[in-house]
Amino acid sequence: MGRKLQIGDSVYMAVVHETYTLSTNAWANADPDSGFPKITIIDPASVTKVNAASMTKKATGKYDYQYTIPAASAGQWTGYVDAENENYPSREYFSFRVEA
Repeated sequence: MGRKLQIGDSVYMAVVHETYTLSTNAWANADPDSGFPKITIIDPASVTKVNAASMTKKATGKYDYQYTIPAASAGQWTGYVDAENENYPSREYFSFRVEA
């Protein structure tokens, strides 16, 4: 079981984007199309708190985003990360729980 998140904590979200190359039959870290990945974070009341924000590039194919949980935000948070590779979209969902 992971660390319990509290109001005021910073949530750190990391993404690794990979592409598959048929000719080599291998996956490798790769940057998505320009302007991606984008992250959206939704609070327990279904209010979008972060809407398609750019993530920070750390290395080829590796990105992160840091968000500080505001007051009165206990409950189940959800969200997703959008990426495109050669104009093919993908979406990965996530969730985390914030204790009061």
